Amino acid sequence: MMKKILIPSLTLLILSCSKETPVLNNSDNLDAAPKIVYDTTAIDSFGPGATSEAVMAKINAVAIKREQDSLAKIAKAEQEKLDKEKAKLEAEKAREIKKETKPDAKTEQTTPTTNP
Repeated sequence: MMKKILIPSLTLLILSCSKETPVLNNSDNLDAAPKIVYDTTAIDSFGPGATSEAVMAKINAVAIKREQDSLAKIAKAEQEKLDKEKAKLEAEKAREIKKETKPDAKTEQTTPTTNP
């Protein structure tokens, strides 16, 4: 059984590895290859196109404000989660108290009163 699986798989492996892959060595193939364009222009920090300190300060201020806003949202969500858990616990305690007081009230009502 193993030979029936092993021999065809090895044959396929040998045939698939023997395929010739095209090589881009000749000039025709090199012309057909896509041209890669890199943006490597250096910008002088004092030249045109450079970002001034005032602009960088504004960018940083916006980034800091966004970060503070997101931290405030996270804190608010956490606080809401804690409030919900606290309310749930209080509701459970109130139910337990009601359960404890209801049997006491029933026993008091069922006892007959006698007049001396």
